[in-house]
Amino acid sequence: MLKAFAWMDLGGPLIIVALVVLVFEIYMLINAIQNTRISQNAKILWIVGMLLIHPIVAIAYYFTDYKKA
Repeated sequence: MLKAFAWMDLGGPLIIVALVVLVFEIYMLINAIQNTRISQNAKILWIVGMLLIHPIVAIAYYFTDYKKA
């Protein structure tokens, strides 16, 4: 039998993915705050960007400045 709301079965996996993304974002935000190898201006831009445009900026930070920490 077909379910009318079959997309609701994705609720569990979507919650897990959302939690993983949230933990990643928080980890990148903490790392940006504590990173002493980037300038204050860059640090402010990264932090504001992560607070406003969550996952995109966190991923960009990971590939650009995370390894400098």
